[in-house]
Amino acid sequence: MRNLQTAGVTINESLCYDLNPSLSVMYQRYIQVNEILAKISDMDNNRSWPSELGKSPNQTEVIGLFVAKTTWHNTYVKIFPLVDGFEEMKNWLTGDPNRKPDLEVWGTVKSKYTTGDLMEWITNKNEEQQPKKSKSSSSKSTKNAKGKEKEIGSASGSGAKKGNAKKEVAGKKKDHKKKATTSTRG
Repeated sequence: MRNLQTAGVTINESLCYDLNPSLSVMYQRYIQVNEILAKISDMDNNRSWPSELGKSPNQTEVIGLFVAKTTWHNTYVKIFPLVDGFEEMKNWLTGDPNRKPDLEVWGTVKSKYTTGDLMEWITNKNEEQQPKKSKSSSSKSTKNAKGKEKEIGSASGSGAKKGNAKKEVAGKKKDHKKKATTSTRG
């Protein structure tokens, strides 16, 4: 940390020492780490990192100032980027003085909000923004080449395709008996 400060990188040290951080502190750590990494990257690119300080810190070293590496990769980078589209939540998480009160943002008041609460909030907001689909538009029936009806769902991903393929195969009868072969010996 001393090398970063000597190089002119500003660090909010209070974010480093909280062992039981609130959701707001966690988000501020996420922002701080990304700001520091961007600053180091800029200094490396324009060769302004002071040579007397040795090599600049890498990503793992910077993350380690604020949070465990596994927590960073398993939680922080999976959840906090999702906040980008929601200004009211960003304001709440950063402690903006003009932020809305808990009840208006969250719909409830808690003594401590968790990353699970944030994921649920983001999921609900995303669902609110999605246009409502009727059942008829999510499942269509088509006839395949043999004239049999086949339902095409709105599911995506390889798992859905594999499931449909298994259903088709299960509906067909396959004869796995070996055919008798004749051999001629000469």
